[in-house]
Amino acid sequence: VVITQSYWYLTYFWEQFARSIYLAGMTVIFTLTIGSLASFSVGRLRIRHGWLVTNAALLTYVIPASFLAIPFYRLMAKYGMMNNLWAVIASLVAFATPYAIFIFQQYGRSIPIELDEAARIDGASPVQIYFRIYLPLMVPALVAVGTFALLLAWNEFLYQFLLLSSKRSMTVPVAIVQFLNSDEAPWNYMM
Repeated sequence: VVITQSYWYLTYFWEQFARSIYLAGMTVIFTLTIGSLASFSVGRLRIRHGWLVTNAALLTYVIPASFLAIPFYRLMAKYGMMNNLWAVIASLVAFATPYAIFIFQQYGRSIPIELDEAARIDGASPVQIYFRIYLPLMVPALVAVGTFALLLAWNEFLYQFLLLSSKRSMTVPVAIVQFLNSDEAPWNYMM
């Protein structure tokens, strides 16, 4: 029944499933990219007042994500991004990136700075150091943060529920809740 989408709540199931995979994948890619670039620039390039960036990023965790739902909803409505996956991706990346920066910065401190200095002596640019030294040595942290971002994006409900209201733009977590609208919830199809 689920594979053929023959139940009336499962009409767009495969589109919703593909949308959920796309949302999770893009969240992971953007979180890893922004977090690793920020931690590299602050930790390795020693940007002046770089500690302000990391502290400001961590300060965002003082405010719970649920408190920001209404302002974020109004902002996305103002810019015409309702029922748009990029609105949800932007919110999830904004919530996952501070954690990514913190983890990458802590893990990056365990990588000897002498590797960067040796590469600079050999004529490597900061871009080459980032791609050839920093990223390969950061693989364990990238996997950990990528898993965190993937699970955050896959299990997120509030922002998906607020920003994706039409059946054609819903993701799997929001679509599953639609099953509870009837008197008899089809638990076997939900599972």
